Amino acid sequence: MVVAGLAVVATAVEGQRRVRGGRAVRVDRPGVGPRIGYDFDVEHVFLGGQLNLPVGRRWALVPSAEFYPGVNGSPFRLNADLKYHPPTVYGLFYFGAGFAYLHANGGSDAGANLFAGWEGRRARPFRPFLEAKFVFADNTSFNVLAGLNFPL
Repeated sequence: MVVAGLAVVATAVEGQRRVRGGRAVRVDRPGVGPRIGYDFDVEHVFLGGQLNLPVGRRWALVPSAEFYPGVNGSPFRLNADLKYHPPTVYGLFYFGAGFAYLHANGGSDAGANLFAGWEGRRARPFRPFLEAKFVFADNTSFNVLAGLNFPL
């Protein structure tokens, strides 16, 4: 009876290994955090926040908002990005692309984002990040930003 029970358990475990390619798959927890950056097109600092929603082992959806305090017309940008961590030794590097909605002076514009960055080690209670981003719309802009992600 014990041998039959072990055979059933071993079959279930072996089946899980086949489905997952023989290794455990770890998906990060969702996170939220602040961001600060500089837009070289507007020549102004922006403040904002992001939500980090993992959708796979190396993929995450990252909706974010950026506001430009002190600039006339109350400009802001909403982003919906998809981030990918390639299989590197520590998994610190990432890149991605997404959609950008820009609003200023009563007008709006839609465009695309391309970005790459570095995200700190995942063993800490927060993860700092540095990112460079191109925003392609009516006016192409280059942004450098930094922030923190706190797991939920």
